[in-house]
Amino acid sequence: MDLEKIKLIENDDSSASAEEVDKKRPENKKRFFLFRPGVLLILSGLLILAGAALIFFLVSPARRLQSSFSLLNQELGKTAVLFETQDFKGALAQAEVIDQSLGEVADDYQKLTWIRILPYFGRFYQDGEHFLKGGRHLISAAKITTTALLPYYDLLGFEKAGTPSAPMTIEERLALVLDTLDKIMPQVDEISRELSLAKTEIDKVDSGRYPEELFGQKIRSRLIGAGNLIKGLELTVAEIKPIAAYLKPLLGIPEKKTYFLLFQNDAELRPSGGFMTAYAFLSVHQGKFTPLESHDIYWLDNQFGNRLKAPEPILKYLPNVDSWHLRDMNLSPDFAASMAVFWENYQKLPGAQKVDGIIALDTKVLVSILEVLGEIGVSGWGNFSAETDPRCDCPQVFYELERFADQPVSTWRKERKAIIGPLMHSILANIMNSPRKKWPEFLNVFFTSLKEKHLLFYFFDPDLQKAIEALNAGGRIKNFEGDYFHLNDCNFAGAKSNMYIQQTVLQDVEISSDGSVAKKVTVTYKNPAPASNCNLEKGELCLNGFYRNWFRIYVPLGSELLDFKGSEEEVLTYDDLGKTVFEGFFGKTPGTSLKPEGKLTLTFNYRLPFKVNKSQFYRLLVQKQPGALSHDYELKVNSQSENFELSSDQEFEIRW
Repeated sequence: MDLEKIKLIENDDSSASAEEVDKKRPENKKRFFLFRPGVLLILSGLLILAGAALIFFLVSPARRLQSSFSLLNQELGKTAVLFETQDFKGALAQAEVIDQSLGEVADDYQKLTWIRILPYFGRFYQDGEHFLKGGRHLISAAKITTTALLPYYDLLGFEKAGTPSAPMTIEERLALVLDTLDKIMPQVDEISRELSLAKTEIDKVDSGRYPEELFGQKIRSRLIGAGNLIKGLELTVAEIKPIAAYLKPLLGIPEKKTYFLLFQNDAELRPSGGFMTAYAFLSVHQGKFTPLESHDIYWLDNQFGNRLKAPEPILKYLPNVDSWHLRDMNLSPDFAASMAVFWENYQKLPGAQKVDGIIALDTKVLVSILEVLGEIGVSGWGNFSAETDPRCDCPQVFYELERFADQPVSTWRKERKAIIGPLMHSILANIMNSPRKKWPEFLNVFFTSLKEKHLLFYFFDPDLQKAIEALNAGGRIKNFEGDYFHLNDCNFAGAKSNMYIQQTVLQDVEISSDGSVAKKVTVTYKNPAPASNCNLEKGELCLNGFYRNWFRIYVPLGSELLDFKGSEEEVLTYDDLGKTVFEGFFGKTPGTSLKPEGKLTLTFNYRLPFKVNKSQFYRLLVQKQPGALSHDYELKVNSQSENFELSSDQEFEIRW
């Protein structure tokens, strides 16, 4: 008998047996109670009820919700196919199906509403509610839009394959489209209201609480992308209304308009889009476009002469140039500011033609149009296409334009001034004679070119210019409440290297507990292509060579530069366009330039002039340079990270 049993016997009953003492121990009483048949029965019943409750309140609703989501995804897939095949009527009917499917998902989701009261998990359930409500508003906006357009879908180019075309000219069809736009404008306010409600719901979701990835699926970036998409749609609809009133006058209805069509070569990037290489005059009356005379920019500069001394950046960075030529007057990253200087000096020429505005486009626009049209012929000049030319690993139309512009052959020097006019005439004629099913593709090229700043407008009518800027089609440097970033590159005698250069930008943002913001930015330029044979006399084209870059970084006014590495010249800090600018240069000598098949990196640290309140979002606007390629960006804000392609201006709101 152990000591514990002896103690129990002494304390209780000296005559009790060891077995009786053992039964008196508290833990054995408990064990004896739990193993009673009645207690086991009750516990079994409770477990069965708990399992049933789990199935009833969680497992079963979750399975129904999964099934509803699966059906919704199937319906969304069908909608994409309908739009691809331009079945506009079918897409409208499908919108009703999606609305019903979304309602079923919401009903199944509601059965899990008890999750709202749970700590931590309740927030995610509420996010789901916001997404579902936002989705219903998006569908409502889509239904209003398709219902308004349905009577006119034939005119707009949406049709099923095999539908016979109406016998009318392109000008008549365009006039009908404009009349259609007038008729559907009352619905724009309704669409805008639904998109605003959708945005309000999505804004309530804090994407920062979600992981970057889960089970191999990107989570946070998709949430941010959804919010940016809705915000973009809302902004686009809001911007359509003011410009719609000007569409008829812009298209020469009822009075003829004349425009200065400016061709910017984005392969030789300049601050507002590209080297101004050629121009043409374009008239439009009653929706009919007519290209007029065209010339290269040197023909214009021969008339202008050397009447102006070059400004400091040209004297400092562009070799062997002392005078300021018209071709180099787009020095401001703000397109309107550049065009104001250019046009003021153009008007000094004898016989300067009066126009209603300037339309600037680059090679990306030409290539995108030819991707839709296919190969076209230009009388006296040959054929042009968007197909890849092995001589430059670039679109054939680009190579041919460069050949006409750069080869030092007297006949080309005399004739090249005429190429832009005939090329534009052929493109316009082919567009006008294209089947109507291609209209949506041309509209997509137009809006994508606007969004990505490959197509820019500058009008002399201040009200029209204001509407253009509201559409973000004026290439303006914007005012913004929050952080701001714009990288502007200028190729000064660095061949056509921008056609090959790839760029990545990392913005590392550190927000301290007191709200102060420090940033480290790393810009990497990489040219993976081999160098060109620059022997022009032997008929070669100098497309890819040593890159000479005058760069400027625009940041919030009052920002303090802490250090900068990678600039060959001393970095300058000054104010311009309501921003603080960090200016530098690399490539003055071959040893400091970005070489073909080479890489070069800039790194700089600076401090913002304001603090971010903990209860507010960290807000950032990144503006894309006109004419630039779509470059890769990474944004890090404390522990959060976001990767994106800068194909257009991007705005971010991040909780920290």
